[in-house]
Amino acid sequence: MDAQLKASSGLTDAGTTFRFPLPKKNYDDLRAETMVPRILVVLDMPSEAADWLVVDESNLVLRRCAYWASLSGMPDNDNATTVTVDIPKANRFDPDALADLMERARRGALT
Repeated sequence: MDAQLKASSGLTDAGTTFRFPLPKKNYDDLRAETMVPRILVVLDMPSEAADWLVVDESNLVLRRCAYWASLSGMPDNDNATTVTVDIPKANRFDPDALADLMERARRGALT
């Protein structure tokens, strides 16, 4: 499985999803049919840069949460520069989700 990683300090809340403006080239790359499944992972960061990351001798803490979406099979889009995609709030990118995504990719069931 391949992942395109992005970060934003201002995801647009759209009810059960977040809206994220993705460069058109990235949209086209992520929606293309490939042998290796691809997902988009977006980190919702705090607005203040000083709050993004905490590091000490025993911890590396990245603040807020990341979410994933599969764009496989999404339609072509006529926009020239960006395509706004919906990322389900239920698709939190955490260790359990990663394990599930890897298993689904292994079975060819990641869409």
